[in-house]
Amino acid sequence: MYQQAEILQQLKASKVALFGLGLTGMSMFRYLQKHDIKPDVFDGKFEAASSAKNSELFDGLNTQFGNITDTQFNGYEYLLISPGISLTTPAISNAIKNGVQVFCDVELFARVNVKPVLAVTGSNGKSTVVAWLTDFLNRVGKKAVVCGNFGVPVLDVIDQAVDVFVIELSSFQLDTTESLKCEAATVLNVSPDHLDRYESFEDYAASKRKIYKHAKLEIYNANDELTWNQSEHAQSFGLEKADWQYVPDTQTLCQNGQVIADFSTFALAGHHNGLNAVSVLALASAVGIDAKSNIDSLSVFSGLTHRCQFVVELNNVKFIDDSKATNIASCQAAINGLAANKNVILIAGGDAKGAELSELSLDIQNYVKHVVALGKDKQQFVQFVDDSSLTLVESMPEAVQKAYAQSKPGDIVLLSPACASIDMFSNYQARAAAFIDAIHHLSSGDGHE
Repeated sequence: MYQQAEILQQLKASKVALFGLGLTGMSMFRYLQKHDIKPDVFDGKFEAASSAKNSELFDGLNTQFGNITDTQFNGYEYLLISPGISLTTPAISNAIKNGVQVFCDVELFARVNVKPVLAVTGSNGKSTVVAWLTDFLNRVGKKAVVCGNFGVPVLDVIDQAVDVFVIELSSFQLDTTESLKCEAATVLNVSPDHLDRYESFEDYAASKRKIYKHAKLEIYNANDELTWNQSEHAQSFGLEKADWQYVPDTQTLCQNGQVIADFSTFALAGHHNGLNAVSVLALASAVGIDAKSNIDSLSVFSGLTHRCQFVVELNNVKFIDDSKATNIASCQAAINGLAANKNVILIAGGDAKGAELSELSLDIQNYVKHVVALGKDKQQFVQFVDDSSLTLVESMPEAVQKAYAQSKPGDIVLLSPACASIDMFSNYQARAAAFIDAIHHLSSGDGHE
C-alpha cells in the first residue's frame, strides 16, 4: 500500500485547499478528515457559510465563502476542486500557472485505489451502461459497485470490499484525471455537449478520450471516429464491422461475427440499447466474464428512471419520461428508438448549453407530429419547426396539457428535452417529477380537442 501512504503523507505535509462544498466536495472533505488531512475550505457561494457555521465538521479549519479572488489559491501546493468548477475560472487557472496541483476526487481515488476498475464515459448512454454493467456483474458473481458521475462519489466507496469498481466519468472529471488505471475503458460516443465550457468540440472530445490513458483494454465505438484512440490494445463495438456487434435488422448481438443472443427477448428495447448491450459485454469480458454463457443475466435489466421510462397510458396515448436527455444526441436516440411513423408529440426545451437545437430538424421532420417547447431556449424551435406543428408554453403543466390535446390513440407524448433543466428546475429529476405530476392531473378524457 506504498502508493496510498505516499499520496496521503504528501497531502498531510502540504498546504491543501478544498474548493466547492457540493456532493463531491463534501465527499473529498470527509475522506481527507478520515486521514487526518486538514484543508482550508472554500466555496464561491455565500449560502454555503450558513451550513458550514452550523457544522462541527469545520471546527478549527480556515473557511471562506464568496469573494474568491483571482489569486486565492496561488500559495497552496494542492487544490482539490469539485468537477463542476471550470479550470478556466481565474482562481483555478492562476493556481495552475503557479504550479499548484489541481485535481478532483477521481484523481485522488486513482492515486489510492488498488482494485480493478471498469470506466465509462460518453455524451449519451453512460449512466445506462454503468448501471447495466454493475447489475450484470453482480448477477454473474462479481461483486461490483457503481460510482463516480452516477451513483455515489468514488471516495465514498473506495474502502468497500468489492471485486470491481464501475465508474461513470464526465468530461469535467476527466479534465483533472491523469492516473486512473482501468482493466477496460470506453468512450461510448461523442456529440456536441457542454460547448459553453470548452473552447471547441475537439477539446471536449479530447477530454473524453483521456479515459484511455492507463487502460489495459480500450473499447471504442466503431461507428464514431471521435471515440477512436489508435491503440493495439483495443476492441470495438458497433452496428457493423465491430468485434462486438448489434445488428438492427435481426435484433441480434454478435461477438466476432458469431450470433450470441436475440436482443428482441431482452427487457430493454430500442436500437440504442442494443449498442449499450454489446458495450456492456465488451467491458465485462475484461474482468473474465464470458458473454454467450451469461446472456440470461444480461437480458433482465429493465433500465434507469427518467431514461425513456414508461409513465402511464391514457386513452391509448403513452407518456414517456426521458428527462435525463439533457443534450441533442440523447433526444435523437429517444425519438428514433421509440417512434413509429409520425406518432410522437415531443416536449422539449430548457438550457441548450450553447448547442444548436436545429440539429433535431430531420428527426422532428421524420418522426414528430408536434413539438411543445418550453424553457430558456424554446425560441430556437421557431427557426426550424412549422408554426402549425409547434406550441410554445411557460410551464410543465401547460406543456403536458397541450401535448395531450395534440395526441390521438397510438401516439406517444415524449418528454425528451435535449436541454439542461437548470433554467426552470433544480435538476432533471425535478423536471421529471413536474412532468409526472402534470400527467396525474389529467383525467382519462380531459385535454383532447
